[in-house]
Amino acid sequence: MLYELRSHFARWLAYRRTLASLRQAPDSTLADAGISREEIRERARQASLRV
Repeated sequence: MLYELRSHFARWLAYRRTLASLRQAPDSTLADAGISREEIRERARQASLRV
């Protein structure tokens, strides 16, 4: 149970950090990476699943 809680927290933390990072990035940087502003939440979710 503790492992599951720790894992869930790690995924949530990765999501929040990625979301904040992408939201702060300028549009030109996102465009270079092929990410639109509308995709930020989905990209952060995908990143959290890799933790």
